[in-house]
Amino acid sequence: MFEFSSDFDPNSLPSWLSESSLGSRWKILSTFSFPNVNTHLSLVLTDDESIQELNRVRRGKDYATDVLSFPLSFDLIPWELPPNKKENFGPILSLGEIVISWDTCKAQAKSIGHSEEDEFFRLFVHGFLHLIGYDHERGEEDEALMKEKEDLCLDLVLGP
Repeated sequence: MFEFSSDFDPNSLPSWLSESSLGSRWKILSTFSFPNVNTHLSLVLTDDESIQELNRVRRGKDYATDVLSFPLSFDLIPWELPPNKKENFGPILSLGEIVISWDTCKAQAKSIGHSEEDEFFRLFVHGFLHLIGYDHERGEEDEALMKEKEDLCLDLVLGP
């Protein structure tokens, strides 16, 4: 299951930022990451002001950021689970919520020099990896591992 909500008028967003388009890309990532498991993910697209408030209230950091992840389960790294554990999550594995600032996404895309779509999915994948237990802030080794998984997941959702 996939839920998408946005603080923006749907007509002001690119077509690839629709629930159906995002949901199909989520299905690819979810099926790869959690084969034979039904997953649930919530994705929220908001502005800098709203994400700053979330960051302040939930993390004690009073500034806007690009992406926040709020996991419902912790340390679910699917690539490291024994095969018999992958089927024992119950009928639906609720991963949590990813919140992306559309303002920051667009600014970063322009600054980096790639498309808004590429930047959005980089943030989406980054948020997803945080939901399942990866954390680049734990040290250089974890940062390198997360970057490796980020590249793999981006190849999946963006295609060849």
